[in-house]
Amino acid sequence: MKRIISLTISAILLVFLGSQMVPAAQQQFPGLEQQHPLFKTVTPEEAKGLIDSRNDLLLIDVRGQEELAEGYIDGSTLMPLWDIIKGSQRPPKEKPILLICAVGGRSLALGQLLSKNGWNEVYNLKGGISAWKEAKLPVKY
Repeated sequence: MKRIISLTISAILLVFLGSQMVPAAQQQFPGLEQQHPLFKTVTPEEAKGLIDSRNDLLLIDVRGQEELAEGYIDGSTLMPLWDIIKGSQRPPKEKPILLICAVGGRSLALGQLLSKNGWNEVYNLKGGISAWKEAKLPVKY
């Protein structure tokens, strides 16, 4: 039931982001458009390679606090999507970022938004923490 509610909320947020929140969020994240920002969706294996090879990579988990019970990637920072949209939390622009959510939808939407608003290096974990766990990669509880 929790998973259904979480997926429903994710879908609503994606629709809401696409229709109404993008202009508001763009005002919240002013910045010069970059010529060639990097936004890339990566598989769990590619993400693991980035984590292992990039000391400067910031892992941002955009799920809600209650979703962490399903597991999280060691070293990740909880920054719920809604807090970012509201402006109460803001990912740093100067660091490369790997975005993580439950199944990849929220992190994809946020990654696209960030890359269009001045974040130069943003990665989206394809399939989210679910795909990470299916790939048998390490998870903390």
